[in-house]
Amino acid sequence: MTTDPATLPNDEQEIQRLVAALGDPTRRRVFFTVREAGVLLGKDEVAEAVGITRRLAGFHLDKLVEQGFLRAEFQRRSGRSGPGAGRPAKLYALAEAEEDSLLEVKHYDLLAELLLKAMSDRSGEDPQEVLERVGYEFGRELGEAERAAGRSPSYSSTTGAVAGVVGVLTRFGFGASANDDGRITLRACPFEEMAKVDPERVCGLDRAIWRGVLSAFNPDATLAGATARAQGDAACAALVVEDDEG
Repeated sequence: MTTDPATLPNDEQEIQRLVAALGDPTRRRVFFTVREAGVLLGKDEVAEAVGITRRLAGFHLDKLVEQGFLRAEFQRRSGRSGPGAGRPAKLYALAEAEEDSLLEVKHYDLLAELLLKAMSDRSGEDPQEVLERVGYEFGRELGEAERAAGRSPSYSSTTGAVAGVVGVLTRFGFGASANDDGRITLRACPFEEMAKVDPERVCGLDRAIWRGVLSAFNPDATLAGATARAQGDAACAALVVEDDEG
């Protein structure tokens, strides 16, 4: 007898939805290709990444849109030539609901790893300074890995550096966005619950990670006016400025 999905508990309904959409291994690869890209992708890019035909990529992409895992929009892409160059391309990205679910992931395993690394330091420095140095080095590694993967170049401008930092932080679960004035604001923080318990240490580590990522894109830029929800502010945010502006 087939069970009506509407009668199942919410978690069981979600399992059935995942199995129905991602049970096919090719569709799984298509989904994770789009999810990990962090930017809009076209059928050709997905097909090349997964190793399938453009037609098959389009079939799986559209199915994932129907099932609510992806969203699609039409945009004109510059630099295209050949048949259909003037027509808007159909591009795909993670659906908003899926983005929100990613933002809910808490990286307490990473937090524990960084805290333990700081605790094992025998340099004699102030413990908070050690922790922030560990966070900075970790952030720097994230930014350099982003550049090495070809997803983000080095940026000389503050605006470009902000875009690079936002991209890295968002993919890592921070849910970052940038304002026109160069301010980075978080919609989510992977350490938020622990930050409420120990805001000085955890928020200090958090901002050190930001600074490390930023240094990989623009070593002359820094953060100013940092705020944090865990410390009573309205939002977790910081302004990116050139060193001589701060």
